[in-house]
Amino acid sequence: MLFTFTKKMKENLTFAARLFRDNFKYVASLSVPFTLLAFPSYFIAQTVENRVGYITVIGLIAYLIGIAIYMSSLIFFMSQAYQGKLQSIKSNLINGLVYTPLLTVTLLVANSPLIASFIIMFTSTTLQFLTLPLLVLGIYVSLRSTFAPFHLILEGHKPLNAIKNSFNSTKGQVSQIVKVVMLFYLATTVVDIVSTSNANIELFNILMFILGVAVTLLMTAFQQIVVFKMYINSFDNK
Repeated sequence: MLFTFTKKMKENLTFAARLFRDNFKYVASLSVPFTLLAFPSYFIAQTVENRVGYITVIGLIAYLIGIAIYMSSLIFFMSQAYQGKLQSIKSNLINGLVYTPLLTVTLLVANSPLIASFIIMFTSTTLQFLTLPLLVLGIYVSLRSTFAPFHLILEGHKPLNAIKNSFNSTKGQVSQIVKVVMLFYLATTVVDIVSTSNANIELFNILMFILGVAVTLLMTAFQQIVVFKMYINSFDNK
């Protein structure tokens, strides 16, 4: 069964639930600045004729940069919480900002086959035959690179070495990573459908969208804590 979890995976989920519960106020506070970015990024979700050009571009850029900073900050938070040495939100945001360029490069490299497949899918007719192979390769590389951000930030590896180390540390855990990703995808899809349902009142739509972003960020934090525990487990398997 797709969502049948092993004993180890149940332990990972229990660990994540406990860490998330004990530090909920901290995680929620950490998410506030990035939730505020939901307003400009709201226009991305609108149909083309309803978009405001410059706001859409600014929103997209702010969203991408914000996600990278948020992910970096979360990694610092998880490591500190695990060791019982939690630092201030301001400190972790600054640390996250410092690592954002390197994390962005790492994620772009790790997802380059996926990005290439989508570019070909929507822009090229002569290279369409490459779409499926690149898509399959992209999914595989992306999954095997799941721990790359941790190797990058917590161990100080360079982007390519972080991805290489992730390939080694994800051995034996790929199926569980797939399950975590699928569960997160299904959950966020439900949130997205609910939060982007159109009503006649524009203010209500914006507020629902922002609420959806806030919930998604908290869900992202929980998912990353599960992945962090799996990353820790990889050291036990060596």
